Amino acid sequence: MLKLIVKNGYVIDPSQNLEGEFDILVENGKIKKIDKNILVPEAEIIDAKGLIVCPGFIDIHVHLRDPGQTYKEDIESGSRCAVAGGFTTIVCMPNTNPPIDNTTVVNYILQKSKSVGLCRVLPTGTITKGRKGKEIADFYSLKEAGCVAFTDDGSPVMDSSVMRKALELASQLGVPIMDHCEDDKLAYGVINEGEVSALLGLSSRAPEAEEIQIARDGILAQRTGGHVHIQHVSTKLSLEIIEFFKEKGVKITCEVNPNHLLFTEREVLNSGANARVNPPLRKKEDRLALIEGVKRGIIDCFATDHAPHQTFEKELVEFAMPGIIGLQTALPSALELYRKGIISLKKLIEMFTINPARIIGVDLGTLKLGSPADITIFDPNKEWILNEETNLSKSRNTPLWGKVLKGKVIYTIKDGKMVYKD
Repeated sequence: MLKLIVKNGYVIDPSQNLEGEFDILVENGKIKKIDKNILVPEAEIIDAKGLIVCPGFIDIHVHLRDPGQTYKEDIESGSRCAVAGGFTTIVCMPNTNPPIDNTTVVNYILQKSKSVGLCRVLPTGTITKGRKGKEIADFYSLKEAGCVAFTDDGSPVMDSSVMRKALELASQLGVPIMDHCEDDKLAYGVINEGEVSALLGLSSRAPEAEEIQIARDGILAQRTGGHVHIQHVSTKLSLEIIEFFKEKGVKITCEVNPNHLLFTEREVLNSGANARVNPPLRKKEDRLALIEGVKRGIIDCFATDHAPHQTFEKELVEFAMPGIIGLQTALPSALELYRKGIISLKKLIEMFTINPARIIGVDLGTLKLGSPADITIFDPNKEWILNEETNLSKSRNTPLWGKVLKGKVIYTIKDGKMVYKD
């Protein structure tokens, strides 16, 4: 019988409203006991004194580029990034090549992630075949194969009748529709529409491209009773629209990318193409509204939208592939809100654990007795630098490259097995 005790740590589990200094006993990959001063002579010991101990993080928006673009990332390298960032479960997006619109690709992802054996990789299926926005994919077979949600991420579903049908079908299956909300007739440019796009003479992506789509999705979710999850929300008005529908009892949730909490459109002047992402970094008023949205609980969870690209794909802003890596930097980025007194550690952990678990309907993100022993142990004060030595991704596209970051994962345990140690 395999036994492990995490001793002397400060345990925070929002799912149980549990907070304090406790030991955690793990047996055969499950949480067996949480108490003071647990003594089991034959157990392996991890001394977590001075560290925060919490459920394993969950990221419901990750691009692994596998299959099809494994020169950017693959399931193994992405999993290494994940566990180094404290994530024991990640949800991979279907904009691969071929896309995840059939069970063969689902099975490939599940089998490869199992062979890698680091974190749990849960696939999403496409909303439409080939992500072309026309014909609904076979939701039933994709869900049976293991998909936890449906999305054409990166490609907005422009046809409202298709989105309505998708919400109806997903509702019957009890899974969410995740939508990348950008009207592609308005969001055809490079960076946010504003002073920086004007200064640089770059084509822009208007904020209303996002806001219009969110309003439509909220209406369709209300009409169908389906659960719509808004990906990477980025504007003040978007949040106001989401709050409006939440107050009406509509099944609408949303996520925020930590980069949208840290940076504004002006970061493009500092980091160039490494600050290009869709939806784009917005104005200061939008960033502040997002922070307030986290504080007030309008935003349900953090999600990295980890989107790796090679250096040659990020040379010039106007021609660069959009996206920023984020699995290893999510925790220190979110901790900035804690250090400024905006949210508590408990709230931060809630947005990395039980909230994303509830969105995708999985029994994870908790340290309840009998649950999988997915545990993240971190030092909120440890400083480190993301560079060639510490970066575990195949790519390095982030404005945080070479910067001093505060907050570091020390141990990551998945199903009772240590999968990362700093």
